[in-house]
Parts: sequence; structure tokens; C-alpha cells
Amino acid sequence: MRRFDVCNGDADGLCAVLQWRLYQPVEATLVTGLKREIALLQRVPCNAADEVLVCDLSLQRNRVALLQLLEAGVQVRYFDHHVAGEVPRHAGLEAHLDFDSEVCSSLLMDRHLGGRFRAWALVGAYGDDLVAVADGLATTAGFDAAQRAGLRRLGQAINYNAYGEE
Repeated sequence: MRRFDVCNGDADGLCAVLQWRLYQPVEATLVTGLKREIALLQRVPCNAADEVLVCDLSLQRNRVALLQLLEAGVQVRYFDHHVAGEVPRHAGLEAHLDFDSEVCSSLLMDRHLGGRFRAWALVGAYGDDLVAVADGLATTAGFDAAQRAGLRRLGQAINYNAYGEE
């Protein structure tokens, strides 16, 4: 069995994947792109019995590739906050979707994992410009002002680096 982690190359996507891999530390091939490169599922060369983790990619923009993976017998775990259109119903799809404007994929992963890697969820949320949400969650979790500022700088730095090579 092969595993693939597919995500938007910004703070939100990368931090959501990182949380999952801290939770389930197994070897996986990372498939990502620049910030606006969203149609990434078509790059995944999967076969039956493979697993794909998808974070922070529009289901709507990846629908055709997703359906092809599911038809091939691939197990797909999907975390996203973008408008999805109709969500396919398939036994091989585990979808964690929330389209609220104050949610991002890193926060969805954080919710799913019970806050185990909260700092990385906050980095993703700060990078996705959910500052008030991240500040509130960080304060509740006991992060002081200096720690919150550091997490915010890291999230913003990862996010800015996602726009390109220059």
C-alpha cells in the first residue's frame, strides 16, 4: 500500500498534513503546488488499496480526479473548507468539510484530532488570515502573547512562501 498526502502548498494545507503525519507517522509521498495550484489530485498515481489524504483543496475543482481515485479503489480522507458543490457518496471517501468563513483545513484537522497538535493548527489558521479565530483558540489553549505572535509570524511566512519561487 502506498500513501499520498495532497495539499495546497500554503500554511493551511501544509499544517493540516503535518498534524496528520504527527498523529499517524508513516511514510507518504507529498503532492503539493504553489498557492493557487488547486487541481492536484490528477497528479496522484494511485492503485486500489492506496490511501490519499487531501487537505485544503477544493473538492469542486478536483471532483473528476477524486471520482477516478474512488472508482479505482483508493481510500480518500478529505479535509477542506472551500465550497465543494455536491459531495460524492462513496464508501472509500471520508469527508471532513466545513464551509464556515471562520474555519480552515488546519482547524478541521485539529477538531478531528482533538487538539493534539494545536500549535500547528494555529500556524495554519494564522497563515489563512483567521487571526481572531486563532487568537481566541490560542488564548483558550494557554498560549501567551509572545507564543501567539511567533505562531502568527510562522503561519504568515509559510503562506507568503507558497506564492512562488521568488
